[in-house]
Amino acid sequence: MTFHNLKKCVLFGLGLMPTFVLANINPLDLDALLLRATQTHPLVNAAKADEMAAAEGVRAAKLGMLPTPTISTGHDKNDGLVSTVAIRQPLWTGGRLTAQINQSIYDNKAANAYVFEQQNTVAKNTIDIWRGYIYAVALQELYADSLARLKEFEAMMERRVAQGVSAKIELDLVKNRIYQDQNSLQNAIEQERVAAARLSQLIGEELGDKKYNITMKSLTDYAKAQSVNFETQVFGNMGSHHPSVVRQHFQVEAAKQEAKAQAAGRYPNIYAQYQHTFEHENNEDDGEFSVGMSYDPGAGFSSLALTRAANARAMSLTQTQEATRRTVMESLQTQYQEFVSSRDREQSIKLAIDGAKLVVDSYGRQFIAGRKSWLEVLNAVREHTQYEQQLLEVQSQMVASFYKLQVDFGAMDWQSDYHVIHAPVSEFRPYRTFLAWRETNTQSAPKLSTPMVDDSFVNQQDLWIEPPRLADEMGNEMDEIDEIHSSDAQMEHIIDGEGVQMGEQIQPVDERRFPTADDFKQTNQ
Repeated sequence: MTFHNLKKCVLFGLGLMPTFVLANINPLDLDALLLRATQTHPLVNAAKADEMAAAEGVRAAKLGMLPTPTISTGHDKNDGLVSTVAIRQPLWTGGRLTAQINQSIYDNKAANAYVFEQQNTVAKNTIDIWRGYIYAVALQELYADSLARLKEFEAMMERRVAQGVSAKIELDLVKNRIYQDQNSLQNAIEQERVAAARLSQLIGEELGDKKYNITMKSLTDYAKAQSVNFETQVFGNMGSHHPSVVRQHFQVEAAKQEAKAQAAGRYPNIYAQYQHTFEHENNEDDGEFSVGMSYDPGAGFSSLALTRAANARAMSLTQTQEATRRTVMESLQTQYQEFVSSRDREQSIKLAIDGAKLVVDSYGRQFIAGRKSWLEVLNAVREHTQYEQQLLEVQSQMVASFYKLQVDFGAMDWQSDYHVIHAPVSEFRPYRTFLAWRETNTQSAPKLSTPMVDDSFVNQQDLWIEPPRLADEMGNEMDEIDEIHSSDAQMEHIIDGEGVQMGEQIQPVDERRFPTADDFKQTNQ
């Protein structure tokens, strides 16, 4: 089978995937197994449910910008039954509402990255089990060939014993070797059954028949051909793109937004309110509009302590992120070294197999000539079989390491939407109309790119404004209307309550820098 056909039929079978998903999956089709496992496994489904919850959290946080209605009914000793209807619109909260929305946005991004993280975990587990499966299948073919050779030896020795040329013990010796290989073959069959059962549990359905066969050589040749750039990827900055690191990064950003929300407790809240009162006994009603202020610093000004606690949590998450990045890089490099080691061992074992085959042929001729014993011939055959078994084991390890690295790189076909977690983040900023007007009247102002990992906790001075999009580009959905960014953090404190105007800012990911303890100094000062 050519590499092209192998790739089309076995390794990258997404074109036939609908058939595989609806029918029983070929256990040799790794792509179909991975697609099924990463779509249906309970760990992945649980992560997707968490993502849905986080998305609802974003919607709930944005609704906090809208007016809050209240209805109350009570009995007054002078006026009798009195009903009150009120609606309150926040005008300024010190940046609390904006920070809460952005916190929910980053929580949602972290939940999205966690889905990919769980998919990768399930995929690697599937690859490990699949490796055992293909190894067991290859062993069966190996022992079948060995048994065929020993059967020929048995027939030859039966003729020699019948002719009185060889002793019966030599026939018994070859029969014993046959029993050993038959036992090894049965063990390989049991290994296949166990691996198939584990794969069935992962994908949640019974496996189908092996609709086509593959050779270990074809798999290893494909892996070696596709791994020419692995070293550059592994020892580059690939660890920063891993879902585990990306998830931790978003958790850090969410913690920063939480600190901003807590810091807003130092300021009062300004609101506009309309209240309508109806007296049931007198059939009188009255309405009034007012602008008010409220201030709740917490018991003993606990908001200050809560701010410091939020800063500390963000610092802890920052260190955890860096630790995760190092762990990921170590895992990638270890996996790559295992791949390289298996590749190098394959070459040496192939040479050993060639040498063992020459020995078997030579010993067979020397046995006929009376210069080698029958035991020496059988031992040479066993040694040759053992080398071939080692080759299959090394090749299966190489293939498994290759596909695990492909999963970490996000290079598998079922990871087509892997790039979503690396997309720029759109933070929420209020007051879109003002920003659009200012953008129109300051065309010469340069745009400043804001890194995803910003340099301050509360004061973010390097935000840039995205030009307003046309109405036909905005669509009718609320989620696409409400995300545009302010150009300075002070705007967040001035116009936080204008929830009707919403916009967005695009923040590119800084792949080289991670927050350090210096990032939190401004907040603590």
